[in-house]
Amino acid sequence: MIELALGLSLAFIMFSLGLSLELKDFVVAFRQPRALLAGLLCQVILLPLMAYVLIGLFRLQGDLAFGVMILSCCPGGITSNVMSRWARGDVALSISYTAIVSLLTAFTLPLILGSAAGRFLATSDLEFAVVPLSFKVFALATLPVLIGVMLRKLHASATIQWERRCSRLANLLFALILLATLISQWDVFTAHLEVLGPILISLNVLMLLLGCTLGPLLALPRPQVTTLAIESGFQNGTVGIVVGAMLSQPGFNAVLTEMSLPSAVYGVLMLITVAPFVVWRRSLGR
Repeated sequence: MIELALGLSLAFIMFSLGLSLELKDFVVAFRQPRALLAGLLCQVILLPLMAYVLIGLFRLQGDLAFGVMILSCCPGGITSNVMSRWARGDVALSISYTAIVSLLTAFTLPLILGSAAGRFLATSDLEFAVVPLSFKVFALATLPVLIGVMLRKLHASATIQWERRCSRLANLLFALILLATLISQWDVFTAHLEVLGPILISLNVLMLLLGCTLGPLLALPRPQVTTLAIESGFQNGTVGIVVGAMLSQPGFNAVLTEMSLPSAVYGVLMLITVAPFVVWRRSLGR
């Protein structure tokens, strides 16, 4: 029952994201090969790689370590688009990144987790199957986005009104899921705060720095560098929370598991680190 509620909540949040997108949002990045390369490199390759390295450095193990890997495979969300706007980044590129990576997640997340499962989890703890997880992620995270996009195309005028209401409800659902995760796993959170806090803050700060470094190396303009950094450091924690719940042991009756906890904690901590970054980038102008 809990997994069903979480799945439906994620599907609605991603549907709300789809309502805010148009077909043209999926091709903005493709018209800018360097920006597309930078975004895919940071979000799809460097983010999971950096998470893997930090897990080793901080000696994190078991479900919590795997939870960090789940987080590193998640796409950005609507909030990253808002942050890009506040930071005077390239909002169109930010939306395009969100659209593209949200679609890719159905394929990249299961593949990366399939490779990481043997490293962090005992085979008796989790029977990991890439294909079934791909279908679940597609059904809960990718398909709702596509449905939202198509509805916006077919009923543009009505969709604008739906989008505002759906966005408010999606934000409420995200806050409730985040709160439920922290409450249900409060003992685990406090017990591992000394490890989870530094590794997640380090991951966020390093990805912001990587975006700021890779962008200039590829001669991207300042607004695109800002967007690249924010998209690299901002993850959709709801996806990580729900995937962690789906991969928990059958019959688990807690709200969520240790695998979901890193995504929930990151959802709070990334705001603390990204906020000063947004202020700094905004002060630079365009």
